[in-house]
Amino acid sequence: MSYRGNINFRFGGPLTDTVKKLMIINGAIFIIQKLFNIFSPGIMDRIFGLHHIGLIYEFKIWQLFTYMFLHGGFLHILFNLLGLWMFGGELEQKWGKKTFLQYYLFSGFGAGIFIAIMNYIVFSKYGFSPVTIGASGAIYGILLAYGLTWPNREVLLYFLFPVKIKYLVLGFGIIEFIGTLSSAMGAGGTISHIGHLGGIGSGFLFLFFRKKRQQTVSYMYTTGKPNSSEGIVKHFLKEERLKRKSQEIEKRIKAKKIIDTLLEKIAKEGMSSLSHKEKSDLEWARKHYYPNDEDTVH
Repeated sequence: MSYRGNINFRFGGPLTDTVKKLMIINGAIFIIQKLFNIFSPGIMDRIFGLHHIGLIYEFKIWQLFTYMFLHGGFLHILFNLLGLWMFGGELEQKWGKKTFLQYYLFSGFGAGIFIAIMNYIVFSKYGFSPVTIGASGAIYGILLAYGLTWPNREVLLYFLFPVKIKYLVLGFGIIEFIGTLSSAMGAGGTISHIGHLGGIGSGFLFLFFRKKRQQTVSYMYTTGKPNSSEGIVKHFLKEERLKRKSQEIEKRIKAKKIIDTLLEKIAKEGMSSLSHKEKSDLEWARKHYYPNDEDTVH
């Protein structure tokens, strides 16, 4: 695929710092993986690839991260790195290094969780645990973010057919959903459709909560309220204290009115003139007008 803006055609995206480092890391690990395969075929896949037996029963939690840096062959890593280069650079420029890296890892990690759950449901009854490797889940997450950020930008599918990125993402989502259903019914295949779909779903969750957080921060900034987590807590506690203080003042005002009214009646008609309810009201008023004097002997 190549892509174009409103006027100019382009192939690939800007080679930003994080994208470049991710490409180098993936490439270096791919070479190491191939060298290890010469002496012990598949050893890195078994240790660092994702399989539900290793994750659930052997507690190899690291597999949720490491699986996305392994690849099965040259074309596998080529297309993943191509997707990272084409769509990742502009996102990094827009978001910054930290957010982009968080998004990439979160999409891959989330895809890994989907993969482990799916494989456990489908294959555990057969005592079989397929190994999943590759950065495709993270790449599909990036494709989603790119499509949501620049939905009307056109992509040349197979370098021939122009299609808007929003339709491309929607089409891929439908394909991966159908592929996931087929895999769930035991159709098999070497493509982890659930991983691709999981990357899209995880990316969507990340973007959803990121937008909610930005809206909260923006609201606090425009209203003069704190925009840090610590400041939010302090602000909340301060609001609660003010609320309680306001309620206490209102009660004291009400108590003062009751006391003045009933004392005036006592002065004119005597204590015996008070009804049972008025005596209860006077006791309530005394407690709330003198809240710290409940133990005082009068």
